[in-house]
Amino acid sequence: MKKLSEETKQHIIDELEKRKAVLPCPRCGNKNFSILDGYFVQTIQDDYKGITLGGQVVPSIAVACTRCGFLSQHALGVFGLLDKEEANDE
Repeated sequence: MKKLSEETKQHIIDELEKRKAVLPCPRCGNKNFSILDGYFVQTIQDDYKGITLGGQVVPSIAVACTRCGFLSQHALGVFGLLDKEEANDE
């Protein structure tokens, strides 16, 4: 699996700080987090009774609390990390 570059991680950190997403962990109050080395891709479903493959997705990154492991997810499009064509499709 390809890891996120340090440049990409720093871009994410800068964007989170710019948007004032700097509060401590909502579960344990810890102030230290790490960015997971990969992406989450959540599918948007029109029915909760089953899974439809294909269709719209929300690509995101996850930030983990280093104490309790709480995960927060942040959509890549907000950080300008999607290709322009992909962003228009979303």
